[in-house]
Amino acid sequence: MVATILVILFIAQMLSFYFIILLYTKISRLKDIEKSQERLKDEMYNAVGAYLAEMRDENDRLIKELTMMNRNRQIDENENKHTTTEKDNAGIHENQSAKKEEVIVPTYNLPRNVAAKAYKNNSTTTPTITMQNESFNEEMAHLVEAKKKLTLDEQIQELYHSGKTVDEIAKMLQKGKTEIELLLKFQH
Repeated sequence: MVATILVILFIAQMLSFYFIILLYTKISRLKDIEKSQERLKDEMYNAVGAYLAEMRDENDRLIKELTMMNRNRQIDENENKHTTTEKDNAGIHENQSAKKEEVIVPTYNLPRNVAAKAYKNNSTTTPTITMQNESFNEEMAHLVEAKKKLTLDEQIQELYHSGKTVDEIAKMLQKGKTEIELLLKFQH
């Protein structure tokens, strides 16, 4: 009788050790998953922060370019006014009716390809790169026109798989480099 009780207690103790080990492995797996989730969260936070920083930089460049265009337009208008006043003072009154019909250029009518100009005006480019960019732009223009039916994500994937770098894709699609990196990262 004592022997059977000892055997039952021994079996119960072995089962309890088995369940303890099983629970410990599950807890360690959960901790590993938690660590990987934390790492992914930090990586995502850094990626979004970099994206926002790049967007801020691009907005600053756009604002600078817009102010430069407005300044140039104002300078041109001032020069035109200055030359017209000099001509008026010199005694040329017969062309006054023609001068009154001057075309007024809207101050905020800007082309859509401001991002492309910002890339061209970027100080990090070198002259050799700009020469390569001309042939590159022609090649990519044909690719982009052929793929206009695709969504942005599909275009990015297609260009990336064809061997284009993130910078080239960003310039072709006139998007931010970080935006392209994020879209590629989330699709893998």
